[in-house]
Amino acid sequence: MGADVKHLLAADTKARSVLSAVLASPFADHQTLAETVGVSAAELDAIVAPWVEKMVLLELASQADSNVESRVPKRVYLVNPDFEAVVREAT
Repeated sequence: MGADVKHLLAADTKARSVLSAVLASPFADHQTLAETVGVSAAELDAIVAPWVEKMVLLELASQADSNVESRVPKRVYLVNPDFEAVVREAT
């Protein structure tokens, strides 16, 4: 599986930049990650979907920062520790 991840990252520069941003800032929320990488929220969803499906990137729900948004959990991202070394090597 590690070789597959390296191969896929080599072919996808946007995914590589998203995963390297998550490695640099674990538990980054969806909006912050989109701004860091320079893509729209919808484009970020499309980029992370296959990586979340493969369990390379973990999408977690976290509490919102304010009471107004408390009913809508924010999404945060973390690289799966099982793949962290492979992702670090490929990015």
